[in-house]
Amino acid sequence: MGGQALELQIGRLTEQIDLQQQLRTRLEALAGRLRLAEEVSVEDLMHTMEVMSRMDQYYTAEQRGSLQHRREIVGDERIREVETTAWPRLIEEVRDAVDRGVDPASAQAQALARRWMALIQEFTGGDPGIERSLATMYQEERPQDIHPSLDPRMGEYMAFINKAAPAAPR
Repeated sequence: MGGQALELQIGRLTEQIDLQQQLRTRLEALAGRLRLAEEVSVEDLMHTMEVMSRMDQYYTAEQRGSLQHRREIVGDERIREVETTAWPRLIEEVRDAVDRGVDPASAQAQALARRWMALIQEFTGGDPGIERSLATMYQEERPQDIHPSLDPRMGEYMAFINKAAPAAPR
């Protein structure tokens, strides 16, 4: 009987440790974002925490650990560059291609798809499980809920890229 109570207590303690480690990881990521930002509003801070909580729904603890390790490898400077320049520029080019009715099999669409996939691979480290979790998140969430700067038509752009990607030589 005493052994069962001890095992139960160990189980509870393990859960608490896991929760504390998750909180530490979230706070470390948040601190990293704050270091990069010149000024952060309470609204931005709350949104960042919501996104971090949402990630828990789509990524396993192991995947989140891999993403954190990937973040350390890539570096905060490169992440900021991708978030503020590379992705917005690429999304704008994809929006333009979609609006002009560019054929997904065209060389232009394939070039856009290669750039898109390269940015995803840089984020995921090429981990197919993380890529599936990312795709699931984008299928199930509104783009603005993932990040307020995302274009509401992201699903449309992703469909275009998915049509172009199989034709794009790797």
